[in-house]
Amino acid sequence: MNPGTTASLICPACGQAFLSMQQSMGGMVQCPHCAHSAQRGYFGTHAQVVGVAQVRRRVYQVEPLPTPQQNVHAVSQPAAWPGLQQPQPVHNPANFTARQTLQPSQALRPMGAPPPPSEEFTTSPHLRTSPWRGALILLAFTLVCGGALWLWWDSVNAAGGKPGVVAAPPPALELVRNEPVVPKTQIARAVIPAPDMEAVTADTKALITELFAADTAERRAACIHEAAKYSAEIEAQFGATGEKKTELRLLSRIPGMPQTLPGGQLVPLFKLVTSACADGALIRLETGADGKRRIGWPLLFETHSAALAGFLKQPAGDAAWFHLGLRPSHGLDIAAALRPRYLTFDVQVSAGSTPHFVACVERETPLGRFMDRESEWGKSYLARLLVRRLDIQSEAPCLLVIDCEGAPER
Repeated sequence: MNPGTTASLICPACGQAFLSMQQSMGGMVQCPHCAHSAQRGYFGTHAQVVGVAQVRRRVYQVEPLPTPQQNVHAVSQPAAWPGLQQPQPVHNPANFTARQTLQPSQALRPMGAPPPPSEEFTTSPHLRTSPWRGALILLAFTLVCGGALWLWWDSVNAAGGKPGVVAAPPPALELVRNEPVVPKTQIARAVIPAPDMEAVTADTKALITELFAADTAERRAACIHEAAKYSAEIEAQFGATGEKKTELRLLSRIPGMPQTLPGGQLVPLFKLVTSACADGALIRLETGADGKRRIGWPLLFETHSAALAGFLKQPAGDAAWFHLGLRPSHGLDIAAALRPRYLTFDVQVSAGSTPHFVACVERETPLGRFMDRESEWGKSYLARLLVRRLDIQSEAPCLLVIDCEGAPER
């Protein structure tokens, strides 16, 4: 220790020794043990107050601790210290305690100084929680519990859960006609095999050749399916001789195969051009009870004699059955205001593109729903229909379809 820079002082309040760098006798010194603060002149050195320290220790051991009612406790001081000023009496606070009972915070502040105001712990704003958070969590928890309780109560009190009560079966679903279903034509096409085109073509060529080469009604009847029903028409068309005899000009196969409506059976068609039908008649073969193929007369007769065109020249109101080729259309031939009312088809009554007719079916009828369900866009069909002339605003002659042969809904 350098005695020129530091000094060992004795605190007059607690009697503890400590080091101090204060050289001036009028400078302020604070005891690090009890926080007593006074001028350095009030603090003695270790050599000067050895006896006093012993007296103080003896006094402290004899005298009891001060009571709360006492406001001032005087500590006896030595009469005089050589070379020092006479210290003033030291008044200790009433709540003077021994060193062992002082708290760290009390040892760091001066004697008699008021305690510092308590500092309130504050939280950073971004760490503070909303006062509504707890309420919202409680509300959500209540809602979840309420929903779970309601579901449990509903399941317990359901009719199916009660003993002795049989739950009613769910109502059967009714098939709506407007719902998309698999067309029957697709089902039939998957079951019925496609015809043998080579055999059908060979039979058609042989039958037509024999029909035009026959010189008797029996030979001609042998070429027609169910010829006994149509013997008069067969002879009227192909039984004439001489200049009135119908001559064969062309026989060819029509590309593609239409489907029967209803049924969906694929039907090979052939084009027959004669001296009496330049547009070309339609020919299909029918299989008889003996398993042989023969010419189907109604389709050949109606297309060869232009029967539908002659029917449309009659007064409106009459109805008749015809074999017609059909293809779904947009109905651009009729007025735009009438298109939502009718389901339309392009009608083919010859091997060529003329004459052109339009078949109309009322949509909101059983027949309209049936034909809408059974027909598909881009495909052609062959059907026997009951039709009559329809006088509406259109660019082509129109037919109103009344019935379709084989349709389950009449």
